[in-house]
Amino acid sequence: MNKRKLSLVLFLIIPLLFAGCSREEAPLEESVAKIKVKVQSVADSQAVSQNLEYPAIVAASTEAKIIAKSSGTLSGASFQVGDEIKLGQNLAKVDDISAYSFNPSGINSSQVKQATIAVEQAQAAYQLARSNYENLLISSAKDLRQAEIARDQAKNGQANLGVTSGESLKSAELAYETAKIATEQARLSLANREKQMKQSGLDSADNADLAATAAANTAGSVLTGINNLTSFDDNNVVSIAYRSNLGALDSSAYNQADTDYQTAKDAYDAYVSASFADISKRLEAVIAMAEKVKKLADSSKYLFDKSIPSSVLPQSAAAGVSLSGLQSSAASYQSQLNAVIGQARSAAQALTNVALNNDSTLDSLQQAYELAKKQEAIAAQNLNNLKAGNTSQNDQAAFSVNLAQNQYENLKVKLDSQIMAAKTQADSAQLQYNNAAVALQNLYDIHSLVSPIAGTVTQKLANDGDTISAGQVIATVSQTESLKVKFFVEPEYILDMKLGTPVEVVGADDQVYSGLISSVSAQADAATKRFQVEVQLDGQSQPLLGTVVSVKISLAKQISTGAGLLAVPLSCLEIGQNGNFIFLFDNGQAHKVAVELEKVWGEQAQIKLEAPADALIIVDGNKLLRDGDAVEISQ
Repeated sequence: MNKRKLSLVLFLIIPLLFAGCSREEAPLEESVAKIKVKVQSVADSQAVSQNLEYPAIVAASTEAKIIAKSSGTLSGASFQVGDEIKLGQNLAKVDDISAYSFNPSGINSSQVKQATIAVEQAQAAYQLARSNYENLLISSAKDLRQAEIARDQAKNGQANLGVTSGESLKSAELAYETAKIATEQARLSLANREKQMKQSGLDSADNADLAATAAANTAGSVLTGINNLTSFDDNNVVSIAYRSNLGALDSSAYNQADTDYQTAKDAYDAYVSASFADISKRLEAVIAMAEKVKKLADSSKYLFDKSIPSSVLPQSAAAGVSLSGLQSSAASYQSQLNAVIGQARSAAQALTNVALNNDSTLDSLQQAYELAKKQEAIAAQNLNNLKAGNTSQNDQAAFSVNLAQNQYENLKVKLDSQIMAAKTQADSAQLQYNNAAVALQNLYDIHSLVSPIAGTVTQKLANDGDTISAGQVIATVSQTESLKVKFFVEPEYILDMKLGTPVEVVGADDQVYSGLISSVSAQADAATKRFQVEVQLDGQSQPLLGTVVSVKISLAKQISTGAGLLAVPLSCLEIGQNGNFIFLFDNGQAHKVAVELEKVWGEQAQIKLEAPADALIIVDGNKLLRDGDAVEISQ
């Protein structure tokens, strides 16, 4: 009995347990939460907008730093920040025991300028005179040494006349033989160049003929093609059903194209029937004719662009005539004509270049040949003279010795006189320079701190009684009527900082000022590797000088749409050794897709992806995704 009751209990309980388990599994499946993501379409990814913000400093457009020129104790610095300063105003002075001059009555800026110019001129004159003197010393020593060598050679030649006469004869014979060889080489070079010139001329003429023929053939084909599309020619049998569609948006387009056709056709017919004196004239004619046909192609393209589609002229068609087809044909004609005109012009230029090069080279070789013949004749004459003049060599040698000695003595006297004169000029120039420097020192004390501009004191970095050193900045004088804002930009954005780009400048009080980029540095800062950019404020109200502000710039980059290039946030990319990937949203699931990473700028990346324009790229929430995960778009 107990066994039967136990079996009955188990029979009732076990199904209930399984039923309970089945009821609990369904809520578990439904409780799996979808990952929320943000997306952007492929179409929206073809352009990227970035808002950049940089800290900046407000500065005066014109300012001057007052720098101490000597060390000592500062005195007389009664100016304060905000004081208006005049040009040339004495702001303070530096007192030290080495200060041997001071002009308490003030400085006459005109006299200072004149004295400064006088010092510069005197210094330049002194440097020039000193340089001339030193150069003369060097050159005179060389000239005198050469004269001495010539004198000694003449003496040695006289002493060794018996020995050297035979050697001189051999040298003259060798010089004559060498001259004959040089003459033959020059003749061969001239003859070879004449052959090369003739061949290069023939080659250039052949190329020019081919270019002219190609241009003429292309022009004829384009005329025929345009006539088939427009029926411009009054003498042909071409008929088009879409005449009323042509130039419907601009009534003058058809008449202009028709006139250009008649002009081009007349030019082509005249070219075909003409005869030319040479290939250069033919090239000139074919280029002029092709230019008229090119003008026809341009006006035909404009005509088709100003045409409208209809039932007889659809916008596009798989077969037959279409407006898009007409426009493509005209564009093709333009490209063909541009190509053949360029080839014809290149051929014409090549003809000119070949002629010029050949003429100049031939003249040079001809001159070399003539010179070689003259040198050969001279060598022959020298040899004959040497053979015939052996009896008079002793007298000639004695004469040469006397002449060399006289030249040496005369040169020595001359050089001594020139050196003395140059030394006197250098000393005089140095004295004038010293006098000018003393005169300037008397006018302008180096211990006086004078403002080179008129403006407002914006910085005072030292006070009376302070010990300062040479080169220390004492104050800054700024012209506060015009302010600018300076900030630094990373290299990847410097090309986007165009002159005249509008920006917003936000002050510490959140007041917004407008301005334009007025200057972009060509070199990066050595420490930060960033480029300085300046903004000229264009409003009446301006921030305070020296305050820190924020510069906001909006940049828009258009990505090319023809090669599948897209701009996406760098954070949505998964970059790894096995490739680069992004996730696309498709029917509530994330699909991992491989992409090519083209480049990175800032927080943006340019990728290459072939996808429909309405495809959705997951740009946020992708960090925890796996391929096939369930996702939903977060607004």
